Amino acid sequence: MNPIWLILLVGGGALYFSKLAKTGNNLSITILNFSSFKIANGAIQLSVNIAIDNPTDNSIIIKQPNIKAFYNSNEVGNSIPSDKRTKIVANDRTPLPPIDIQIPFSNLPGIAISFFTNDGTKKTPIEIEVSTEVNSIPITDRKTFSI
Repeated sequence: MNPIWLILLVGGGALYFSKLAKTGNNLSITILNFSSFKIANGAIQLSVNIAIDNPTDNSIIIKQPNIKAFYNSNEVGNSIPSDKRTKIVANDRTPLPPIDIQIPFSNLPGIAISFFTNDGTKKTPIEIEVSTEVNSIPITDRKTFSI
């Protein structure tokens, strides 16, 4: 192979992958709200609504996010992993279909004690971690909510 073609191929590939990585780093995962609450199969099930902001000039494909809920740094619930993919349009916000997370009853005592032992002046912090793949590049975002 001609060395010039090899340099162009390697350089072009490096530029492409660096652009993909930059796109993934520029995305914003926004947890909009919790849309439903139900009790089933020995767990509390919450539906989480998420939107992805893509401020770049490149449309991307995102894997359905995996969500984990943490209380006092311990994982108390999670979503069911999925390989569904969604196209996120360039320079736009794309809401994703609701994602269900399950918090087993066995994980509730610590959270319940926190609710019932405070005097109503402080709230219980719950951390939500959202991880996904953008064009096969992993990204993670974590936010704390007080309930």
